[in-house]
Amino acid sequence: MKMTQNKVFNEPKIIDYTNMLLEAFSKPNSQKQSLIYLVKYNDLYNSAIPKEIKTIYKGIKDHIDGEIIYLPREKSKNLICIVLYGKDKIKYVDKYLGALVNSKIKNKYWKLKTKLSKTQEYNFYLGWALNQYRFNKFSLECFIELSNKIDKTKFISVVSGIFYGKELINIPSSDMGPDNLEISFIDFANHHKLPYKIIKNEVIEQQFPLIYAVGKASRQIPRLLEFNYVNNKKYPLVVLVGKGVCYDTGGLDLKPSQYMRNMKKDMGGAASVLALSNIILESNLRLNLKVLIPTVDNDIGPNSMRPGDVFNSRAGITVEIGNTDAEGRLILADALHYADSFKPNILINFATLTGAARVALGPDLPAYYTHHDDIATLINKYSNYEKDPLWRLPLYSPYSSWLDSDVADICNISQGAFAGSITAALFLDKFVKSNTKWIHIDTYAWSDLNKLGHSKGGDILGVRSVFKFIKNYVNNL
Repeated sequence: MKMTQNKVFNEPKIIDYTNMLLEAFSKPNSQKQSLIYLVKYNDLYNSAIPKEIKTIYKGIKDHIDGEIIYLPREKSKNLICIVLYGKDKIKYVDKYLGALVNSKIKNKYWKLKTKLSKTQEYNFYLGWALNQYRFNKFSLECFIELSNKIDKTKFISVVSGIFYGKELINIPSSDMGPDNLEISFIDFANHHKLPYKIIKNEVIEQQFPLIYAVGKASRQIPRLLEFNYVNNKKYPLVVLVGKGVCYDTGGLDLKPSQYMRNMKKDMGGAASVLALSNIILESNLRLNLKVLIPTVDNDIGPNSMRPGDVFNSRAGITVEIGNTDAEGRLILADALHYADSFKPNILINFATLTGAARVALGPDLPAYYTHHDDIATLINKYSNYEKDPLWRLPLYSPYSSWLDSDVADICNISQGAFAGSITAALFLDKFVKSNTKWIHIDTYAWSDLNKLGHSKGGDILGVRSVFKFIKNYVNNL
């Protein structure tokens, strides 16, 4: 990617990832392909496995799951390999096996020769793909032809959306502030040929006072990013809201340095929403879509909001600032109230909202909240099916009193240290109508370690499950 002056990293473009992955999963034009056979433990009766492969397998003394064995070939540059599974650690062909094979196999053009179900193939290819993301890298060296069982456009939309979301999170905030996120957002909307609005300046100050309060100390002004996909006015409306705090110092309630280091990831909710939008927009679902991203920097300066300040909100609810580091819920409050005014059939927000959710559930398991058991049943079903986990926590109303204020209608934090993720969700709940089908997702959006299918850094969690939920839900309205 060509860089502009004074920039280290340019704003990512969804088209770059789409084109890269289309090439990575297409049949090569001229090169002959190397072949992969997945061989299950002691599965010598499988008619799809050639005799040559069975003979080699019989000579293997110890079947080790995940081992790759290259067959000897004379003069040919193209390879045949056997991948072992099904004995101990890897019982099935799944996303993990795809990621593992990709991490170990030689860089070439490959084709999967084993006969598998459509679901097994999809999961293998998905794991293979997700393992290849690397920050600021826009070319791949290991390719595999996608089977004709798999819808290539939809598959690429999932992976390219996730890569794009990861890149947004990983770019340092010096090159991914609200100005830069707006540029990337506009490029995304233009790519999908969608009308967009950028709400800022006097409109933000007057009509979105909580967004303004959080972002007013920054050199990059606060704003609300919006695009709309109108498929058919008779179709249900899905509204997605993503927290876009491009950098969070904690404000005057300054974060300790060890917790501030990775706060470029505090726009992980925005990145997750854009990743999800990319999948939806390429899937021809019978829905209309509105995406809202309130984006700010929570900086320190002469104009910083202060502990004890009281601000109005778009909803008319006054809010006391108990802690300036609880800023994400403030910008979401205004955005959710705005979103709710469009009477959505489903309203979903993603946010890197609380450390308390990570204490409760760890880094890999986003918490979600909803008042509606029918929604939770579906999310749980697809979360399990996709192996893209989400875990429901309760909107426990007795804790609402913990947000009481002596000088305002509500405080942005509770007085104690307990149930921090729940009280944050209850704060947001005040700004959404009680009959709205609302889902709040509290995500980490980060991987602290390099793991198969999850490189260290920005991560997009729960999006595949939420897409499957939306697809099922709107089809039954």
